[in-house]
Amino acid sequence: MRSASWRILGEAPSDTTSAPASGKPAPKKNPWTGLRKHGLRVQPGLGFFGSGPGHIKVRFEPPAQLNNATMHVYRDIAIGRYTFLRSGRFRYLDTIGRYTSIGPDVTIGEGEHPVSWLTTSPAVHHASRFHYYPPEADSGPRTIKRHAGNIDPKTMANANIGNDVWIGANVLIRRGVTIGDGAIVAAGAFVNKDVAPYTIVGGLPAKVIGKRFSDEIIDKLLELKWWEFDVSDLSGIPFDDVEQAIEQIIERERAGQISRVPVTYDEVVISKKGYRSLTIDPLNAQRAADRMKRLKQAD
Repeated sequence: MRSASWRILGEAPSDTTSAPASGKPAPKKNPWTGLRKHGLRVQPGLGFFGSGPGHIKVRFEPPAQLNNATMHVYRDIAIGRYTFLRSGRFRYLDTIGRYTSIGPDVTIGEGEHPVSWLTTSPAVHHASRFHYYPPEADSGPRTIKRHAGNIDPKTMANANIGNDVWIGANVLIRRGVTIGDGAIVAAGAFVNKDVAPYTIVGGLPAKVIGKRFSDEIIDKLLELKWWEFDVSDLSGIPFDDVEQAIEQIIERERAGQISRVPVTYDEVVISKKGYRSLTIDPLNAQRAADRMKRLKQAD
């Protein structure tokens, strides 16, 4: 009865399969394949280490990709449309905007240790970490609470990633950092402070390498917020000529040819076995239906 009730809620069936006649084990099925038709791509390799109940809630704007290789997600996460993640570890992270590209083996928002205390060991600031050992079950009284007076509050905050951000491979982004819209983080960088919009950073620690555009164009882009439009409505825009692209998007909006798409998340609870509690926002459902209708008319 348990497995049947999970299926009603959207939980995928077990991914185990019998061995084929060749004697080689059959490849495991992807328990999240059913989410693709709803605009969320989740691939084998997704893990939930440290997520407590063994599942996470994903808020997503379709289409979006959560992973395509080994990925550990510790907590609930929100992902904007046309954003893709590849692999890595995401812990203290709130939101990722639209049109953002995150490369392989990226770590965002790992835990912080108090460097100004007598010890950096969690034995005093996170004693429950050792509760697996019975004699440590009563370690609570020795735990020193973190508060504004004894630790940098920024290290207790979550990271946030903006829109149209490109993060290269093997990047480490510190907890509490905000990556601004349009920014680029070079491969292998350690980012320990906020990155301004449309700024390119790299290195250990990350330093400013340059800007993507002139200050004048950056101001126009931040005012325009082009990522609030659906990419299909921007068909024909000369993306390789930024100034022309800005002008044409403004003209289309003034003429009523395109309109901004509000942030509306669908939600789903994902676990190792599959998914459940899928909730589709009515605006997203209508948008998908309209797109399919246009595709059929084009045929």
